Amino acid sequence: MSPHSMRGAGPVNAEIPYVDATVDRIDIHYDRPAGDVAVERHCVPVHNGRLLSPRPSLDLEGFCLFDWPSAVVRDRREELIRENGNPHEGLAAVNAAYLDELLPLIEQLCGAREVFAQYGTTTVRFSSRARERSWMSTSAFAHFDFEASAVDRLLADTLEITGRRVRPFRRQVLYQTWRVITDPPQDVPLALCDGRSVRSGDIIPMDFHGPAGSRNAYVKSRAGRFSPEHRWVYYPDMTPDEVLVFKGFDSEAPEGRTAMHTAFDDAAVTDAVPRGSIECRFIALYD
Repeated sequence: MSPHSMRGAGPVNAEIPYVDATVDRIDIHYDRPAGDVAVERHCVPVHNGRLLSPRPSLDLEGFCLFDWPSAVVRDRREELIRENGNPHEGLAAVNAAYLDELLPLIEQLCGAREVFAQYGTTTVRFSSRARERSWMSTSAFAHFDFEASAVDRLLADTLEITGRRVRPFRRQVLYQTWRVITDPPQDVPLALCDGRSVRSGDIIPMDFHGPAGSRNAYVKSRAGRFSPEHRWVYYPDMTPDEVLVFKGFDSEAPEGRTAMHTAFDDAAVTDAVPRGSIECRFIALYD
């Protein structure tokens, strides 16, 4: 944890970007500017998750922070950036090593019958102010990465890629992990919305168009409209030894207690480091 991470007992006031309230659905393309989407910004309090008591949890808010150092990020950072700087569908050795580091944490957290990594979508992102570049930029507005049909496809793709077979299951949960790979303080940290404060009317369909011919050529996602009821949380000054875990989808509560999220500019920081981050996902199956 950074020595600056406890700064300020109260929330920061920040502009959270949402899709325009008049829009009913949106399309985004990985190779087009995010500015093509109509966005409206709302100044809202964003609470310091490190200071909240009780601490946010996966079962209630839909997210939590853990100390979980990564030898891969520490020792193979440049390899991670190189392998994930452009879209691809193979499982690079460095990605497999990173997923293997995180798997025990997800197993420990969820208590599922089976947990396995979702292959093919390890993503590295950089702030627009960073020297490094990647094919994916930091998020431009509040969103959820997937909807139900997309999660079913992710499961089917992962089973096909790995040759794995699974027994029938009652429930599936997609757990997402997010870690910075640059030093604090970050210029555009990640904000997460308490899943209990989001209603179905706040969500609209979003279609993501990835590289043609890839498994991610078309992904059904969801975007967020503004509501004054939303309660936003962030973890200032994250270090590469920490990892955020949040629910991306839960078949038991497909409209709730999953974490809408977005990047935002932290105006409270004057000496900010351009953010780099890495994210990946895990599928948990329950009897």
